[in-house]
Amino acid sequence: MKSDGVVDITVLGAGPVGLSTAYYAGHRDATVRIVESLEQIGGQVSAVYPEKHVYDVAGHPKILGQKLTDLCAEQGLQYGADVRLGEEAKELSRIERDGEELYSLETDRGNRYLSRAIVITAGHGAFEPRKLGVEGIDGWEGRGLHYFVREKATFAGRRCVIVGGGDSALDWTLGLQDTARLPITLVHRRDRFRALETSVNEARRLAADGGVRICTPHEVRGIAGDGSMESVTLENTATGEVEEVPCDALITLLGFVSHLGAIAQWNIELEGKRQIRVDPMTMETNAPLIFAAGDVAGYPGKITLITIGMGEAAIAANNAVAQIRGEKAQPKYSTD
Repeated sequence: MKSDGVVDITVLGAGPVGLSTAYYAGHRDATVRIVESLEQIGGQVSAVYPEKHVYDVAGHPKILGQKLTDLCAEQGLQYGADVRLGEEAKELSRIERDGEELYSLETDRGNRYLSRAIVITAGHGAFEPRKLGVEGIDGWEGRGLHYFVREKATFAGRRCVIVGGGDSALDWTLGLQDTARLPITLVHRRDRFRALETSVNEARRLAADGGVRICTPHEVRGIAGDGSMESVTLENTATGEVEEVPCDALITLLGFVSHLGAIAQWNIELEGKRQIRVDPMTMETNAPLIFAAGDVAGYPGKITLITIGMGEAAIAANNAVAQIRGEKAQPKYSTD
């Protein structure tokens, strides 16, 4: 096992909130190391919806997910944070070195990282997509089955069937109108959608114009194709009627199953099953000098928005620096 030098703060997660934490810590002249389980900076925003517009980040009327993370990286890494990608946090222990208590973080790559404080910005933790209950579904991955829309160009001219009733399903039904072969088939198991009313109304308008075919209440019962996907079988669950729909791109947007992974074994108090309990005044957990920010941080009344997470990052970073240095937490304004 190899070990790298001690830093003030280890940040777990390189999404917008983790990058914001790195910025606020670096602005206070603290040294930072970021450990990210994905192979890229940007966290789930870059991995799941890089070409999707985000509307609720302050200062941006709308911004593509990838553009947002690019800007967050430019801001957050300007002070020279050490970034380690493709490494999942596993073991965390408290050690003493040269008379100082430190945290020792071990990763799945056999590396050990030492720091004075930890800030966990792991989003919803480790996540995997919910899958259709269709026999042999895993065999269609890479052959027409998609769980994300990373690049719209992938679906150029494709006969798309989108499954889901939430915002992502409606957003991509609308967002692929200029890319996929029309009409796009939208399948939901219920008659009512969970998405924003404006998105549902726009989809219904497009259905009247021939750009969308809405199938409710329907479920996917089978997939067919020789080598690659050619069609899916849909069942109307109200009537039992079954039909085969041409399809070479089945996009299932049914949400994710998430878990905290190894973090749940670190004797840190949890808020529910997927969040870490923090004091919202400091973002500190029950463990000394371990903080959390973003979607992974939980407290009564918590709202899970990127904007909220960025504010929590500032609170966590400044309180971590203050405790490390034995001083009062202060913002250190960044104007000149």
